[in-house]
Amino acid sequence: MALDVVGDLLEVVGRFLFRILNEVLVEFLCKGTGYLICKPFKSNVDPDGFLAFAVGFIFWLAAVILGFQLYEFIKVDQCLDSGGSFDYANKKCVK
Repeated sequence: MALDVVGDLLEVVGRFLFRILNEVLVEFLCKGTGYLICKPFKSNVDPDGFLAFAVGFIFWLAAVILGFQLYEFIKVDQCLDSGGSFDYANKKCVK
């Protein structure tokens, strides 16, 4: 009896968290951003369509990749500004 209640509670919590994750990531970030990017180029864009989702997903994927590249660039720049040399093979600053 108690195990059934715990199982049902975990199922409800899991569904709730998945719903929040879906609303935030897919609906708001991917489709919303994709719609805003596509709207100036195509007048009849479906805000819930695949095109809006795909463009938004590619935008956020590119933003994350650019962020990682920018982080590496800043790391190298700080090392060189402090008078060290950057070992690219080991990705460490050598002073």
